[in-house]
Amino acid sequence: MRMPEIKKKNGIQVQIDVMEKEEGLFLYRCKFTPEERKTEENGCSELTWSFPYLDCAGVWHPNCGFNRSIHADWAGYCRSMTASSAPILCLFSEDGRNRFTLAASEAKEIMEIRAGIHEEDGTVLLQVKVPDAYAAAEGTYEMEILLDRRDVPFYESIGNVSRWWEQDCGLMPIAAGESTREPVYSTWYSYHQELTDAEIEKECRLAAEIGFQTVILDDGWQTDDNNRGYAFCGDWEVSKNRFPDFGGHIQKVHDMGMKYMIWYSVPFLGRHAEKWDVFKDKMLCYQEEQKAGVLDPRYPEVREYLVETYVKGIRRWNLDGFKLDFIDEIVERKDSPAYNEAMDFRSVQEALDCLMIQIYEGISKENPDVMVEFRQRYIGPNMRKYGNMFRVTDCPDSAIRNRVGTVDLRMLSGRTAVHSDPLMWHVDEKPELAAIQIISSIFAAVQISVKLEDSTEEMKKMLRFWVHFMRENKDLLQKQQLRPQEPHNLYPVVWSVGKEQAIGAVYTENRIVALPEETDSYILLNGTKGKRMVFESEAEGTYEVLIKDCTGEVTESFIRKGKLALQPVQVPIAGQIYIRRNRL
Repeated sequence: MRMPEIKKKNGIQVQIDVMEKEEGLFLYRCKFTPEERKTEENGCSELTWSFPYLDCAGVWHPNCGFNRSIHADWAGYCRSMTASSAPILCLFSEDGRNRFTLAASEAKEIMEIRAGIHEEDGTVLLQVKVPDAYAAAEGTYEMEILLDRRDVPFYESIGNVSRWWEQDCGLMPIAAGESTREPVYSTWYSYHQELTDAEIEKECRLAAEIGFQTVILDDGWQTDDNNRGYAFCGDWEVSKNRFPDFGGHIQKVHDMGMKYMIWYSVPFLGRHAEKWDVFKDKMLCYQEEQKAGVLDPRYPEVREYLVETYVKGIRRWNLDGFKLDFIDEIVERKDSPAYNEAMDFRSVQEALDCLMIQIYEGISKENPDVMVEFRQRYIGPNMRKYGNMFRVTDCPDSAIRNRVGTVDLRMLSGRTAVHSDPLMWHVDEKPELAAIQIISSIFAAVQISVKLEDSTEEMKKMLRFWVHFMRENKDLLQKQQLRPQEPHNLYPVVWSVGKEQAIGAVYTENRIVALPEETDSYILLNGTKGKRMVFESEAEGTYEVLIKDCTGEVTESFIRKGKLALQPVQVPIAGQIYIRRNRL
């Protein structure tokens, strides 16, 4: 296997050894050593692999969103660190096969990688940029790069990197207990900061009756301010006007059979918080639009205060978990203070890693089954060491954003539970169209955030059916490796295939859907407004077909013999088709 071209500024000696782990899968061990003369302060070593760009349709990385196009080799790098993304990219073909997957073992500190077209000859350059500062600080810096050229499904190559981080790079994730995989009722979109104990208790009674087992109390519990900013964040004392007896309120919800999580904005300290004067000189930056500063974890006093805050919260209120928000703001800016003697870390990301380890150790001592939710963008392998629920970024009322986000997270997150952004819709929305949003997030633990009290009985019936469906099929929906198709088309068909049954979701009309041959039992979900689906299977047999609508009511059943070859089946909007194949 070819070695990368090494481009560097003066001051760093680079040594690289390569081994082929299996055919097409290469591991590069890289060692960066400062030479005697001083390294440049902002220098870097750039490693470049060049290959013909053949049979490729696009590039995937954790923050690609809807843009999977390849850029020129002069375009920007994909940046990752503890606070954001993950050091991986994958080039895939039109039929969803891996062409090149590149990943780095460095998940804590800043790492920059890119794939770009060299315009002069149509080659693709795979590049990794390593700051000289890492070697200068450590004396010698070592890291590994995995390059996967195997002709396998692209999601298998991405999943292999996730396992490599765990097994070979020492980034072991914390356990994701069964509670992390249950549907969640969230207060954010339904209430924003207009919260009271009576309102939340009323909604939780309805949510529990429908089948939800967890509530996340979002922003608003800690302040009487409703201006959507963070000027009052940081003291983390309960608003007595909204929750006169917070512990008693949480106990009432526990008595309904629901677990209780609350929101904290980890780094923000508001201008009007009582703690402002204590920490105003220990900030990475101040954000005028938020009327809040971003706390600097390099100060031990900052870490101590944050850890104490969460430990005190779980003790006082018997919490089941935390939504820890805005961790992606904990990054060094150009105007962030330089290292000084009051700090015990030079690196912001190393200090953040220490902070998060201390937080999880503290809260898990109080509750070993504690649930910790993070959201895109801070979803990399380092974050899996202290979070067991990864959630799609904010995308209110957007089925397609939730679909793409949940699939992207599922491919990368291994055994860590993945959650949708809370689903919401207008009070006059039709149940079948709301159900399309559920189907779009069905391979994750679905969160919703609508006022159930204002929902129609038909809407509640729809929710009740799908919550039961998700819980009944939880293992198949959430624990198997997903098989998403056509990443360049944003996954129009997604399968999860188990030994006994397969569940597939179809998100575009008039698709011809091939049934996986590994099993004979299928559930097909119609994630469109179309009213027919077309299937094919080459296996001879008797096919028993049952069709339901979005509330679970049976609309039709029939038997077909022979092959199920390109025969359209009528299905309601957001309906399901249950197929049992008895082979001849």
